[in-house]
Amino acid sequence: MTLADEIQDLANRVHDGLRAGHDYYRHAKLSWRLVRGHAKRGGRFKVRNPETGTVVNAMQLANLSWHYEASYLAESVFQHFVSLFEDFLFEVLRLWLSADPAGIPNKDKKPVDLATIIDAVDKAAILGVVIDRELNDLRYSRPAAWFKYLNDRVKLGCPTDEQIERLTEVKASRDILIHNRGMVNATYLDKAGTRARYKLGQRLEIQEPYLRESWQLIWDVVGELATAAIAKA
Repeated sequence: MTLADEIQDLANRVHDGLRAGHDYYRHAKLSWRLVRGHAKRGGRFKVRNPETGTVVNAMQLANLSWHYEASYLAESVFQHFVSLFEDFLFEVLRLWLSADPAGIPNKDKKPVDLATIIDAVDKAAILGVVIDRELNDLRYSRPAAWFKYLNDRVKLGCPTDEQIERLTEVKASRDILIHNRGMVNATYLDKAGTRARYKLGQRLEIQEPYLRESWQLIWDVVGELATAAIAKA
């Protein structure tokens, strides 16, 4: 498979994942709407969680569904979208560096230990270790650094500065949900910059318009990057 084919296959898989994630969100919301409608019409049932022992009836579950939708559902789907994008970008980088290892910067300052060389099956395996190490270090940088690294290897002309700013805020939102229970701190404000949506100490929320906009942004950037990269491959 050529580099162009690998990038196209990757983009297709990520788009499939984004589509499936959005379908799950819509279908889950519809399921909760059906539960609320059933309860409103006087329907009765009980649900017991065998692990926690919690028991709820139809009306209680209908009332809980609003919180489940706004918090657990929206937040988990949002985090999934962001993870898909990160996986896409770093896989593109891995594919490109594997095809053109000469593009790895400062190669003379990044020696490979003897044990890795001895244990490696072949040169490709050694190269894989070097690339993994390179990209693992890059993951801790901000999105602007990710795209600079990519464009230093190959001039793709995308995404735009505005898209990078929005993606930076999206990632900052995902990080604060994971690492600080959604409570906005100085780290979020620093990362999000002028795109920050909340103030210090507020609880960050993933409302439906923002979720939809984030999904569309990621969908578009994945497609644009794939098209540009394939043209250069």
